[in-house]
Amino acid sequence: MNDQERELKTLITKEQYDKLESLYPFSICREQINTYYDNAAKDLQARRMGLRIRQIPKSDGTSEYILTLKKPLDAITKYEYERIVNAPTLDQLEPEVKEWLEDKLDHLAPLSDFHPTLKTRTVRKIYEMPQAELCLDYTEFAHHSDYEAEYEYHHEHDGIRKFNELLAPSGVVYEKNCPSKLARAVMDQDKENL
Repeated sequence: MNDQERELKTLITKEQYDKLESLYPFSICREQINTYYDNAAKDLQARRMGLRIRQIPKSDGTSEYILTLKKPLDAITKYEYERIVNAPTLDQLEPEVKEWLEDKLDHLAPLSDFHPTLKTRTVRKIYEMPQAELCLDYTEFAHHSDYEAEYEYHHEHDGIRKFNELLAPSGVVYEKNCPSKLARAVMDQDKENL
């Protein structure tokens, strides 16, 4: 699938989260601190794109940083460009990484115009399967928190059918993707600004 990411996701209740967690062997649990970027004109938001640096703290006190740019292709498919980087902020990236990112951004604006706009913290539990991953996310936004089930494809198959099979014992039915974490963070911020 190259730089394409296919994922199905739905918001769930705490009770549904707990039920799903009890049903499957979620062998990986990790914290993710996401810092999202945009410029003053909100060019990325207008294009339904997302730019973030994800910090994943490690047990030895260090962190891994992953730079990600997402561009929509359709309702469940995005182009996802990722690189492991050695800096927690855009302005600290190495020159070759900045060039790569500006190219992926289609030179929309100078990279120096992009600044942190939002921050979220997610605790992600992962159940790895041959064709996909089932993830349970608990995410803290500035003013609320929520729960989400996500099914991310590794290989092409009938993901909607499989996701619904996994969700069925908890009473959840996948119908369409819920808003992304970035979109929910923006809504969270907009509520505060009312």
